[in-house]
Amino acid sequence: MSRRLAALASLLVVPGLWSCFSSHEPEGPDQQAGMTCERAELPAGPDSAIVIIRGFRYEPAELAVAPGTRVVWINCEPEGTAGHTTTADAGAWDSPTLVRGDVFSTVADEAGTFPYHCRPHPGIRGELLVTGIVAGRQPRRRLARR
Repeated sequence: MSRRLAALASLLVVPGLWSCFSSHEPEGPDQQAGMTCERAELPAGPDSAIVIIRGFRYEPAELAVAPGTRVVWINCEPEGTAGHTTTADAGAWDSPTLVRGDVFSTVADEAGTFPYHCRPHPGIRGELLVTGIVAGRQPRRRLARR
């Protein structure tokens, strides 16, 4: 039963696909399919990836995803910590300032390498690599017929 709930939750985090790097306003943890810092510690669904903002850095700082993957950032800094953004260097996306518990997402539809940063804290840097093969996953091999 818990696998079904996890699958359902991952589907809710992927509400739809829009054109290249669409974005929306931040949502509180109760508004984005129950997304909380605790939930963000669990594995993402098959069509989503999670980046946690904590300790004045993005975790993971480098993320490889397949096209069509929804990338979700959640600010998990302690209460009272200054807010952060996720802002693509070349302008593909730009979140508003996220405070603890705020969530921002975009769909990575366009292949390429997308460095990004936090506007208020330019030393916080990350990189999103959108490719046909996700890091850590090997392409399926076809069995040779004899």
